[in-house]
Parts: sequence; structure tokens; C-alpha cells
Amino acid sequence: MRNKKMQIRKLMMAAILLLAPGCTAAEVTVEGAWVRMPPPVADTAAAYMTLNNSGDTDIKIISVEADVAAKPEFHSASMHDGMIHMQKMDVVVVPAHGKIEFLPGGDHLMLKELNRELKAGDHVMMKLNTADGQAIDVHAAVRDMRNMPDHADEHHH
Repeated sequence: MRNKKMQIRKLMMAAILLLAPGCTAAEVTVEGAWVRMPPPVADTAAAYMTLNNSGDTDIKIISVEADVAAKPEFHSASMHDGMIHMQKMDVVVVPAHGKIEFLPGGDHLMLKELNRELKAGDHVMMKLNTADGQAIDVHAAVRDMRNMPDHADEHHH
């Protein structure tokens, strides 16, 4: 009888741990990833996406890899004295039950030291590495935005 009570107790504890708040595994999903086609002579390109975190804990992205760039970096954009200034982000935090957007004219991913020319319709593969060891694959199409009315991030080129 004692063994049966111990087994029930262990099962109850396991159920409580599984159902307890804060125990939900964090999951980051990527939406709308794309890369702005740079001029043929450029060695950098900007990438954009939205990162969504459905989990109960913040996710820290500590590095990024890209098949087309030797130095991919997340950059924050801020306005000072009427000019947009870029600064490398060493860590990107995707808040629990929240999102972070990388958009033209704002925070973005810079693909520095491109290893090939990017043309409209090309595809770029990236991997976002988290502090807890996850790898998030990102597939982004290259878009030619030259004829589009929004040129908010022309300062990159």
C-alpha cells in the first residue's frame, strides 16, 4: 500500500510540474522574412522579419549565421540629431508571449561581407542561435524594392 501511495505522489508531482505556469517551453517562430536586394557592387544587404515567442520565457538570440554573409549582425536603429544611427545588437531578446519586428527604417539584420551577388528571387538561409542551444532556421527571399515607394532604409547602401 505504501508503494502505491508513493507512486501516486510521484505522478501527482509530475502532473503539477507539467501544468505549472512558467514551465511552457518557449518557441520562436519567424514570419515574413525577406532580404532587400542590394546594388551589384554592395557587400552588405539588409534582412527583415518578425520573431514571435509563444512561450512563457524570454528567448535570447546570441548569434546568427547566414549562407551568403561572413558577418551577419542584428542592428538597432535610433534617431539622433535628425540622423538615423545604427548599432550592433549583441543579444536580441524576444519577450515571452511577445514579438520583435525587424523592419525597413528600424531594427534589422545586416548581412555584411556578402559572398555572392544577390538578385531578386534568390533565397537566403539563416540560422538564429539562442542562449539555450536552440537553432531557428530562417528562409528569406530576396526582393527588388527599387520601384517601391518606401525607401526608408536607403541609408544602408
